[in-house]
Amino acid sequence: MKYPYAAASHGALKAGRHGRALALFQKGLTYRLGESEPSINVYLRFSQHAYLHSQLDMLDLAKDYKCYLRSLVYRHEKDYHAAWKTVEGIGDERLIPLKVKILCDMREKDKLMALSNEGVDVLSYLELDRQKSLITAMVRNHETAMARKIIDRTKLDRERLYALLDTESYQPVIKYSWQSIKEEHLNVEADPLPEDLPFLLERVDMLETSLQHAAYVHLINHFHDRPQYHRILNTHTVPFIEDNPDLLEYITIEARYSLKFKTESLGPATSQLDMLLGHYHSGNHSRTVTRAIHQILPEVKLNDSYIRSIRKMVLDGNLDLYNERLIHLFKEDKEAYKVFQYPALFLNTSVNRAVDNYVHFHFPSRIRERIFRPLVVELVESTEKTTLPRYFVNYLQRTRHKKLSNMYILVRHTYRKGDRVQVEDYVRELVPDKQFKLRLYLAKYLYGFNELEDALAETKAAERLNSQDAELYQHFIKIYKRMGDTENLLKYTVKMKTDYPKKLSDSEYEKVKAAHENSNNDRTQSQ
Repeated sequence: MKYPYAAASHGALKAGRHGRALALFQKGLTYRLGESEPSINVYLRFSQHAYLHSQLDMLDLAKDYKCYLRSLVYRHEKDYHAAWKTVEGIGDERLIPLKVKILCDMREKDKLMALSNEGVDVLSYLELDRQKSLITAMVRNHETAMARKIIDRTKLDRERLYALLDTESYQPVIKYSWQSIKEEHLNVEADPLPEDLPFLLERVDMLETSLQHAAYVHLINHFHDRPQYHRILNTHTVPFIEDNPDLLEYITIEARYSLKFKTESLGPATSQLDMLLGHYHSGNHSRTVTRAIHQILPEVKLNDSYIRSIRKMVLDGNLDLYNERLIHLFKEDKEAYKVFQYPALFLNTSVNRAVDNYVHFHFPSRIRERIFRPLVVELVESTEKTTLPRYFVNYLQRTRHKKLSNMYILVRHTYRKGDRVQVEDYVRELVPDKQFKLRLYLAKYLYGFNELEDALAETKAAERLNSQDAELYQHFIKIYKRMGDTENLLKYTVKMKTDYPKKLSDSEYEKVKAAHENSNNDRTQSQ
């Protein structure tokens, strides 16, 4: 059972025991493609995506397996396109279930069809509601042949799926296109001008009921994106659809929010928001969709999924934090501040200043503390070079003596700014034991970016504070190994074997010893 390791890892991280958290995190991994991953799932439950990305950066995992884990994180972040790109080129069949789900998230019907053509039973990897949505979407997009092929290749209840396909296919709105209604039943070749539309509607009203319904739907879907037609559509066609609510499901999302449908006619706010966000995350970032999301968000109670969607929209640059309705939402919803408990918002240079300013000026100090505290926990393990925005840095400066992790992040930020004098001033504020820990933390961070000379300098500074420590030796070993300095590598390997024999296996020691001997032999021969 892997779950206990995963839960213990998260508990260790909350307690500030980062090394222990990482060790348990690794034990909680399955190391098998396509399996449910307890270590990933536990951290995703708390939206700790930054921590997961940083761990995956550092861990030595098989390439395809790392891509699989990374894709799980991206998908949970609702970055479906990144999730797909991460696994798209991996041919292992164990990734097919994930690929199908991501493509369904993206509403990539053509790519799903391509998988089906390769012999994949696409529908078998989807839940019932998603099976229905996919078949319905294909039929309504006049891709009935595609839907039929996907059904032909499934082992599921084909009879049920064929019944759904046939029911949808024979709906008048699907059966008749705008072109066929216009030419065959209204005897019109060209689209009417705005001033001619009222006269055309009189002829539509003379059609038999099913054709009339189809005509009204197609008129809205066909002309909604042309502002010159809006007045007549809002006056005549929108009320008709509202009086026949069963037709609403055939009206495109953009049309529903471009025209003046009554809010209550579009359904409950949560249903509308789910639909709009699904549309947004599939890649449709139109002004109509984003404007509608801004309008509806304040009408719902935020849950974890909505919070992740808001974060994604902020990072995309498509959420206006200063929209008056959203300002009201962040003031009134007691859970709204959790939107900002997300490191990417403070690391992404395109939005971090705006987010930092917003948090400072729109939340009281006690809420700002709630926002910043968990950010530090994740940032300690992050692999980002970005400097941090002003007010978050102010928080770190005020609290640097309350928690060593706060000092870690402050020093890291200051180091990246190039202010080495201030870095040393911060270090000297600490007692020697904490100075030692801070030096090693900074060395680890620099090593992660392959800045080996600087990492070595920090490790040597730590050695002057405490010359006998297993973690210190480990830092020297890693750095000298990557630098190819076999003499110093052997020196600290011997120290580790002597002082902490349980921390080093005999085989590791023998490998280092052999590498040093080979290096000496090569040097001798070259002379």
